[in-house]
Amino acid sequence: MNLDAVKTLDINAKQTVQYCAPLWLRDEQIRVNCTRITERIQPHERRTDPVAIVCFGPSLNETWEQVRDFAYVISCSGSHKFLRERDITPTWHVEVDPRPHKVGLMGQPCLETEYLISSTCHPKLLDHVAGFNVKLWHVFDCNEDGRRLLPHGEWALTGGCDVGLRALTIAAFLGFRDLHVFGMDHSAGTVDAPAEKRHAAEHPHSGTPKDFSVCEVNGIKYLTTSGMLSAAQSVPYELAQLKAVRATFYGEGLCQTLMMQQQQKEPTEPPSYANVIGFTKPVLISAEYADLNARLHSDNLAYGVGGGKHANVVLKLISTLNTQSVLDYGCGKGYLAKSLPFPIWEYDPSVPGKTESPRPADIVVCTDVLEHVEPERLAFVLDDLARVTRQIGYFVIHTGPAQKTLADGRNTHLLQKSADWWAERLARFFEVAKVMLKGVELHFLVVPRKNFTSAQRVAALFQPREEATV
Repeated sequence: MNLDAVKTLDINAKQTVQYCAPLWLRDEQIRVNCTRITERIQPHERRTDPVAIVCFGPSLNETWEQVRDFAYVISCSGSHKFLRERDITPTWHVEVDPRPHKVGLMGQPCLETEYLISSTCHPKLLDHVAGFNVKLWHVFDCNEDGRRLLPHGEWALTGGCDVGLRALTIAAFLGFRDLHVFGMDHSAGTVDAPAEKRHAAEHPHSGTPKDFSVCEVNGIKYLTTSGMLSAAQSVPYELAQLKAVRATFYGEGLCQTLMMQQQQKEPTEPPSYANVIGFTKPVLISAEYADLNARLHSDNLAYGVGGGKHANVVLKLISTLNTQSVLDYGCGKGYLAKSLPFPIWEYDPSVPGKTESPRPADIVVCTDVLEHVEPERLAFVLDDLARVTRQIGYFVIHTGPAQKTLADGRNTHLLQKSADWWAERLARFFEVAKVMLKGVELHFLVVPRKNFTSAQRVAALFQPREEATV
């Protein structure tokens, strides 16, 4: 192979890579897929058995026979078809790529395998595995849109930039600590390898030598790409996050050679491994309670109509802050919006059409809402309010009983607490700028906590234990 015209990549240099699909398309696929698959991946207690994680790099051709020794096998991408053709049935199969070519690469599904499909995947892949054992999972995205898209009560898993790295995290999520990794080469063989050995078998994106760059590790020149090299560089970091995991790599490739240079520390069990590798978005309202409130909205025309009486205060805040970015959080029948001269955002988990997680706004109005929250979910709701409040929050809370009751006989004000009690709870998530008592109503002006890290927010969710359960 003539290397003169081939780009050389530095094993130590940060690589510039792009996501393989437009982000808007990924997000639309997430929305569609969440409605199609009802089963979700769940964490498993610790397992002592080893697990084989099988990727689709060319070295799999030399190592696949050893996969037969494992009772548990996780395949990725084209390794599913590769293994099935050799009478090896994966226990699980993982997909994360948003492009449709994964359908042909996977091959025919089988009843014995559980398919762990990311919500980012192309809907054609869900068509392909329809009728088989399928569970959905989500890629963790710390950006605002990613947090909004994640359904309440569901897991988002961390991990790296390709399916093999994600499979490492999923294996830990499923309880495994002894990982055996096959075919994770992150290279298309060495520069003198035959062209047909770019992957373990046929691949629609195998490419030709001119499509690759050269990266030299320990004197060996590998064909790779910026994306492959970036993934290889991420392996030590991702394994470092899985503190209780020990990974053994099989075969020869860029990734395996790179890992030989790494000094793996002895694994230690973290306090809660699921907190390290996955995050779940708390449920803000139970399905039963949302239904009770929806029935009350429908049956009682006077329920949820009080927002308009606070319009003058909101207009003053709008004028002071010189913004029209307003969110009515718990908007009910929308009378605040009807009282303002311009459109605002609205959110209410019990009102059809207004249940989608809201975007942040400069001014967040939450009136006659917090006293209705289920006590065990209050911390989650306050955390979500902190998420969406960019400049100031105006919260009005009734301290006594309501005149209305739910269909199950409970007073609609589930929380009837004092000013001090509410101030202490709000202070866990906000700086309380002002408190005003007007009869039985508390009026709070709050601002976002400065330097309030994610870790502190999580801690606030679970202290004291009377308000939330882990």
